[in-house]
Amino acid sequence: MPSRDTVDTLLFGEQPALSAQFVRVAGALFFLALFAHLPVRYLGSITTSDGVVIGVVAAVMLVVAAVGAYVNSGVLVSIALAAGVGVGFYAPAIVFELRDPGEATLWILAVGSFSSLAVGVAGFAVGRGVRRFDE
Repeated sequence: MPSRDTVDTLLFGEQPALSAQFVRVAGALFFLALFAHLPVRYLGSITTSDGVVIGVVAAVMLVVAAVGAYVNSGVLVSIALAAGVGVGFYAPAIVFELRDPGEATLWILAVGSFSSLAVGVAGFAVGRGVRRFDE
């Protein structure tokens, strides 16, 4: 069975202070994604469920999660960074009345939360792989 220090390092990263800063960055990414939602609202031909928009959001989520894993290698930190973007982008669907409240809640839970978990773990794997390749 792995030691507690190994598990803590895997989950939270090698440097706890840096992990705390990354969680603050995740909060900032949430607000940036929230405001990035505004142009999509005013462009009539683009919706938040458009394939290109979903692809761009997923790519940004993957990149920030991979950078977090490359720098500090904490899987929960990578998930938090991905969630900052994913949940931040899809959370205002109710506020902007892009979807009815029941559908928007499901959309936030399904797309925002689940994709944050999946893309955060994938970003962690990419970041750790690149870091091991560089070593």
